[in-house]
Amino acid sequence: MDRVERDYLDSVEENHRKAFGQFFTHPKVADFMVRWVAGSKNRHVHDPGFGLGAFYKAASKHDVRLTASEIDPRVLNYWRNANPNSDIDISREDYLLSWGKAFGNVVCNPPYMRFQKFKNRDLVFHRFEEELGIKLSGYTNSASAFLVKSLSELEPPGRLAYIMPLEFLNTGYGTLIKERLIDEAHLSAIISLDCEKDVFPDSITSVGIILYDSSSRFSNVRFFTVNSIESLDSILEKDPVSEVPYSRLAPEAKWLTYFEDDSISVSSQKSTTLDYYGRFTRGIATGANEFFVLRPSDAEKLELEDSELTRIITKSSQIQKAFFTDNDHSVLMYSDEPSLLFSPNGRPSDKGTDYIEFGEQQGFHRRFLTNSRTPWYKTEHRVPSPLLLGVFSRGKFKVVRNESSALNLTCFHGFQPNLSGINYIDHIFLYLSSAVGQEIISLSMRRYGDGLNKFEPNDLNSALVPCPDVFDQMSSSDVEKALEHLDEAGATPNYIESYFEKLKE
Repeated sequence: MDRVERDYLDSVEENHRKAFGQFFTHPKVADFMVRWVAGSKNRHVHDPGFGLGAFYKAASKHDVRLTASEIDPRVLNYWRNANPNSDIDISREDYLLSWGKAFGNVVCNPPYMRFQKFKNRDLVFHRFEEELGIKLSGYTNSASAFLVKSLSELEPPGRLAYIMPLEFLNTGYGTLIKERLIDEAHLSAIISLDCEKDVFPDSITSVGIILYDSSSRFSNVRFFTVNSIESLDSILEKDPVSEVPYSRLAPEAKWLTYFEDDSISVSSQKSTTLDYYGRFTRGIATGANEFFVLRPSDAEKLELEDSELTRIITKSSQIQKAFFTDNDHSVLMYSDEPSLLFSPNGRPSDKGTDYIEFGEQQGFHRRFLTNSRTPWYKTEHRVPSPLLLGVFSRGKFKVVRNESSALNLTCFHGFQPNLSGINYIDHIFLYLSSAVGQEIISLSMRRYGDGLNKFEPNDLNSALVPCPDVFDQMSSSDVEKALEHLDEAGATPNYIESYFEKLKE
């Protein structure tokens, strides 16, 4: 980190930097990216998100002329004051709303704002539809929108290098982005930076570099992983983790598996998607847990009616075993854990009305989620889910056979079987708990920084599980014994693992 960046971080409040999605580029990463795009025949490079000028410094070493765009006047003025003699052409503009240009090369560390914080999102998406004839998913983040726009503005024989979150490789909204990347076979390589904390210390998502060369048509896309910044410089001279033919690159597939040495092949004849048996949905989102979630002692002081309270699992750490019963939830209540949900049905009691009025005095009814409900204190309707799966994990993800009457907040996704799945709940539970199931289902997770992984409900619903023919090979006594073993030992027995090994090709 150089002096200008350090001074900027010290003097500019975090809220401002977050509002503009600012994560500044490591000098060695900037040098690698500029050196790669400088390999094209065009000497002009455009940076759509200038920030503190990391690519400008690198460009001066590689005989290319840099132009740039920057939306934030504060960071731009800061850089100009620190570099008064610079003659670079920087347009102060919202890049996503500035159209009609083309660039010889593009290098960028785009601002990263999740879709909820994406500035001018509706206007930006409208312009994409007008200019490119494409409709971006509402879940698209700002960095992905930058990439799609830059791809459309790249002039042959130019090159593009982007450093950005790689979550789009495993998401539904990323399908369109991957389509654009492979449409004309110009995608050369994607490099996953497993040293993301060295690159972006404040990052909470996986990060990588995308290399795109409009002067070449490739037969394969190379997938690399880098474990240290020092090894980035020569990474393209080494063997990739995988080299995937364009004919096998499906935009709707989850590409993060290509960064794994031992990626798994699953038999299509022996597997189906989980939504054949039912669906996972997210847990209850209250919009104001500090109002809706109560300890038993709180409910007693407020004199709320039992009919206004629902048993609830509020955090993953409240469940430490593979099975969860009403007795387990009663232990939480006895320990005065936050384990009750204020959820009046129909007309609230007098004491319930008093509590609702207190909530309004505190402004809870004006929160984003509560403001969209009528009445605001009515929580989402759910029924207890027989299977719970932890949203976040590091390493093994948590699977729970829920035999209680408790509902769950968003710490867990809950599975509800359909008619095809009603008799396979225990089978699915054993599969999700098994080593094989953990390995295969993990192919569908989203990988963030620092080893953090996340599941979205639709990721799970499209994950591969055994088809009924495989499950039916397990006798009822086999299933019963396996459940007992899992309850006692915390793991599935070997004979169950052998059933599920049949899914692998």
